[in-house]
Amino acid sequence: MTRKGIFVDDADLVYAETLSTTGELDFEPREVAEVAVLARNIVSEQPLIVAIDYRLDEAPAGLQSDQTYKGSALAQHLRDASIERPDHDFALVLVSAESKIKALYRPDKTAHDLFDRVYVKEDINKRRAAIRRELISLCQGYEKLRSVGNKYDILDLMAGTEAERPSVDVQEIRTKLSEAAAPHVAARILFTLIDRQGPLLDTRNACAYLGIEPGDGKTATEVMQEAGIGYEGIFGDAWPRWWANRLETWAQDVFKRRATGLPASDRARLLSERTGREFSPARSPWNKSPDELISFACASCGRGTELRHSLAAFDLTQPRYTVRRRICWDCIQTDQYEAVEPPLAIDDADRELAQQVKGRDRGSDGVAS
Repeated sequence: MTRKGIFVDDADLVYAETLSTTGELDFEPREVAEVAVLARNIVSEQPLIVAIDYRLDEAPAGLQSDQTYKGSALAQHLRDASIERPDHDFALVLVSAESKIKALYRPDKTAHDLFDRVYVKEDINKRRAAIRRELISLCQGYEKLRSVGNKYDILDLMAGTEAERPSVDVQEIRTKLSEAAAPHVAARILFTLIDRQGPLLDTRNACAYLGIEPGDGKTATEVMQEAGIGYEGIFGDAWPRWWANRLETWAQDVFKRRATGLPASDRARLLSERTGREFSPARSPWNKSPDELISFACASCGRGTELRHSLAAFDLTQPRYTVRRRICWDCIQTDQYEAVEPPLAIDDADRELAQQVKGRDRGSDGVAS
């Protein structure tokens, strides 16, 4: 059965078709009306997902000037209604032509946690197939969240085993889920685990842990799937993630010691020998050496980097169950970390060192002097 979605825009209703997937998800276009009336009409139709354009106030379509509003105002009405009828809750995404909107409406910013995802129209045109998969995954996730009747068990939602319980069945998560009044609140908690590194790793961080180049991600994905490391819980079909504890256990068997205690060159060689695939060692973004103890992906550029050539990123809303993000020295010296969306900030504890890095000579042999 085709799932029902609603797309609200004041002018560009063509995106309703762009976001739809034949036979799986059909977005029906809706024009702007008085906010309370429109919200009631949407809720009455019981969709599984609603996409809202941010600038609903540009072409008011008959509304009085004092009745116009932005997409966030409609979203607030819809979320309030969901608290009253959690069994009819639905995914909510924001669509905008403005790239800066991602920074303004990050789900982890408490003041703007109305939306499950935020999409820029340019990205939708470039990544249409991937974003369509994400929208379908949101629908499937909300179907699961609706079905449990506000009784959210984190291990069940994440399809984890008892081996994963210590990393996800923690007090902070349990408390938040027990207080979740509707599926969209539970979804927000799950996306915190998906969007941040901690019990789950994205492919770039998994590659860094294995000491290989991020360009080998496709091959690494095949290997990790065969090893049963993949996350198969809610939203995992569109946002591929890897269980950190399973990866650590598997890597221990491959390397016969803690993975990040070996130079990347040794890890790549051992991984190639074990799997019969070809892997290239991750090279430090700072000195290009394949012999550094690469441990994680830079939060700015995504390349594998090492503790000694990286700095802590400031993160006001970091949960205790996630891993702190770090920025490689190369991105610090080139200011690339300020150009990502949303921009990163250096933690005050490392600010003095950051100034030293900006003026540091990498040396003729590629090693920081």
